Amino acid sequence: MSLIVIYASTGGNTKAVAEYIATKTGGKAVPVSDAGSEDLQTYDTIVIGGRVWAGSLPKELVQYVNKNKDIISGKNAAFFDCCMYNDEKGQSQSDKLASELGIANHTFFNKGKKLVQSNPGPIDAFIATFQN
Repeated sequence: MSLIVIYASTGGNTKAVAEYIATKTGGKAVPVSDAGSEDLQTYDTIVIGGRVWAGSLPKELVQYVNKNKDIISGKNAAFFDCCMYNDEKGQSQSDKLASELGIANHTFFNKGKKLVQSNPGPIDAFIATFQN
């Protein structure tokens, strides 16, 4: 299975989760600012990751997904966001953002760097939802 994680990160939490997913799956993590040169057709699985600020994803990430919506929708796709919530508010926000992107398989993480370092179980559970 070939996998790419396209992500937008500001504080490093989303980057940490994206790189963890890529490492665990043998995939590739690419910041959205560098993703234009990637041929998404060559990947079986596309994971989109974004940090949330004031309830929104970075404009550049949303534009990238919208531009590549046809390819992404034809692949095994998943989405995660890193946000400040760790409860039903985080889930509700993630549900809204995933719906806007058109990606059904999604989750959210709080304190992504800390999860990667000390408790990656929730990330591993998310990986299991899109691995064959």
